[in-house]
Amino acid sequence: MQSPERVSQRYIITLSSIPPRFGQLRPTLESLLNQTVPAERVILYLNRRYRRFPDWDGAPPEVPEGVEIRWVDEDWGPATKILPALRDFAGQDVDLFFCDDDQEYRPYLLERMLKARAARPEDCIAISPMDDYPAPVGKARRSDKRHPHVLRLWKATNVGFHLRDKLCRIGAWLKKRPYVQPARRNILRTGYADGFEGWMGVLVRPDFFAEEVFDIPEFAWPVDDVWLSGHARRKGHWPWIIGGFGEPILEPWSAEEHNGETALHRAVFGGSDRDDSNLEVVRYFQETYGLWT
Repeated sequence: MQSPERVSQRYIITLSSIPPRFGQLRPTLESLLNQTVPAERVILYLNRRYRRFPDWDGAPPEVPEGVEIRWVDEDWGPATKILPALRDFAGQDVDLFFCDDDQEYRPYLLERMLKARAARPEDCIAISPMDDYPAPVGKARRSDKRHPHVLRLWKATNVGFHLRDKLCRIGAWLKKRPYVQPARRNILRTGYADGFEGWMGVLVRPDFFAEEVFDIPEFAWPVDDVWLSGHARRKGHWPWIIGGFGEPILEPWSAEEHNGETALHRAVFGGSDRDDSNLEVVRYFQETYGLWT
């Protein structure tokens, strides 16, 4: 593994959160503070008002020393984890690592991502791909895939993971302790993807996005991954996915909140679930900007 002292790029960690999760933030924040290559700053962006939680009393969470809280007037939904930072650091020579608030990140994660950034200065560096966007209406298949294309190691067919998982469940039952899902590899081969998923973390630069990224239509508000991926692609910045067999396991540990009732991937907005909303945003970029065609 590359030694931390050889990584010199400036980077800042940004994320957001929602009131029901304020009491569970510490493990996530501490994992970000404890990276082998420390961030210049760790910024938690919070809304002054939340459209999903209108009865919130305005009390901020307690955060570890080293974490800044910055208040945001506009509720961009899950994209609040990165959009305010694009304005705060516009024009600066700095990387921005944005991530979710319901994960515990591996201490060497940013060391590995910054290594990839040094080799690929114009790509969005990510851990989890979205690599299955459908062809535009009326086309049988897409023609804009970029190679080398990422190859995912699917959980459903990962026999080794399921054997370890079964042993962990049996061990937890025998020892009467909480079950903890074992680590697993997410990527078989590194490469480009259609889009990135932010829950494992993404490394970008402030100039990767045009001003239109702030104008989120109602149908795109709950699904920041496709929205942000599309606007980065518009400016020529493709998602490059790392974490293949040449890397240590980079997947974070998920907190219980990741699959809880406040999780956006389980929510329905305007009658549309996560998959429906993702598809609507893909169609928007195909029709408006000619992406993913």
